Amino acid sequence: MKFDAFSIGDTYSTNPVTVSKEDILEFAKKYDPQYFHVDEHAAEEGPFGSLIASGFHTLAVVWAEWIKMDILGKDCLGGVGADKIRWKKPVRADDQLSGKFIVAAKKKAADGKRGLLTIEINIRNQKEEEVLICKTNVYISV
Repeated sequence: MKFDAFSIGDTYSTNPVTVSKEDILEFAKKYDPQYFHVDEHAAEEGPFGSLIASGFHTLAVVWAEWIKMDILGKDCLGGVGADKIRWKKPVRADDQLSGKFIVAAKKKAADGKRGLLTIEINIRNQKEEEVLICKTNVYISV
């Protein structure tokens, strides 16, 4: 979608995605090998009482669902960064995650060829508990 097609407040909801124990272990072994992500027995003695998903895993699986929706499509010129990532609740095996992507701000670039969207991301589990929030900034063709 072109920049001008977006309005502040536009909201997009992803399909739910289930995070399995195997997914948690596979992601964590590669990218976040902390004991509460990779060792089920040690995690039971840790601060969360069980194995939990990496926060980056949580963001990645829901981000993938957002990209599959093809809202940004080929008009996306790349991300600029992410701000205020907050992990609110642990994600456990078999949790089902859904994301809301909300256009929070938009600004045309000085070159007139692109615009910057600020998108708020809110990820919730199957109990409607907020598990992750953040904002990301993405350049879009005008």
